[in-house]
Amino acid sequence: MSSSIDPVARNLAIITTTFTALMILEYIWFLSDEVRLVWPRLWKTTEAKIYVVTRYAGLAGQSFNIWFAFRMVSGVPNSRFICRVWSSYQAATTQCMLISVELLLMLRVYKMYKKKKSISALLFVFGSAQSAAMAANARLIITDTSYSPTCVVISPRYSRIYVGVSIIANFMFILGAMLWRFLRSISNWSGISRAWLKLVVRDSSFAAIAIIVILIFRFLCTPHVINVQMSGNIIFQVLLFCLWFAAGRIVLHQERFSNIQESQESDVNDPSRWTQTIEVDLDDVERFDDPDAYAMSLSGLEVESTNVSTPFDSMSDAGTRDITDEHIYEWEDELRTDIHAHQKMHE
Repeated sequence: MSSSIDPVARNLAIITTTFTALMILEYIWFLSDEVRLVWPRLWKTTEAKIYVVTRYAGLAGQSFNIWFAFRMVSGVPNSRFICRVWSSYQAATTQCMLISVELLLMLRVYKMYKKKKSISALLFVFGSAQSAAMAANARLIITDTSYSPTCVVISPRYSRIYVGVSIIANFMFILGAMLWRFLRSISNWSGISRAWLKLVVRDSSFAAIAIIVILIFRFLCTPHVINVQMSGNIIFQVLLFCLWFAAGRIVLHQERFSNIQESQESDVNDPSRWTQTIEVDLDDVERFDDPDAYAMSLSGLEVESTNVSTPFDSMSDAGTRDITDEHIYEWEDELRTDIHAHQKMHE
């Protein structure tokens, strides 16, 4: 065991612990929404399945990251095989999270363009190009990378550049397609569709821009433009946390929006909410100050309740009118007639 602590390993342990704590807080904060909104749709929507896989696979994988980060801090030497396994795990976890987020964003682009075949073909081309670059360079990235005895990356393989460029190009296409559709057609969408479009563009744009920035930073680490030993080893943890956070928020916000729309539709379609019953207590009805103005006794009236219709913007002729409404209107007309006749007599 070495007497001094590697600063790269120390920083890696700090970053890993911090991100793990943030992930746990995020998970606890939205656990009630997850149980209420996502789990009932698990076997109904693709988004819910992606959410569950990324949510729990990310948390489970992060526990292994903490263990290995503190192993690196302790200075325990590792064989080259262990370092390759560690690097393979990092690459596999990152790619799975990347594919999950890309699928979520691609599904939104596909829906924004109303499921046209042309946009599905373009998404397939960009996705296939990225997968081909990843498959072609996966082995070289792991086997040709230099490691320290504690598995700190010293010199990365230049083939990472091709993989990074393909991923950046894919995310830039997704972001550009969303913004193009949003800016050109938002005025033509209805109220609910416009609200959904704004939500999708907001969440997807933040996720895509953050991922592109991180990947560009990682891209610059490969040709040693940025310090590889410090930044190159930490960027994996930053990218993993960003992907995990983005996948969770995209799905949760979408499910919240769908739940609100379903609740509003159920309220409109529920006839029990169309009318409101008002109870009238005859003992609280006050007489006129002038007993000669109207001599009719109020005790002869039998009014118990009336139904007042509640208008809805999206519905016409909604509600019902109780039969007691007609008696009230007749009583008001007779009252006005008698008062007018009484005034004529005094003139």
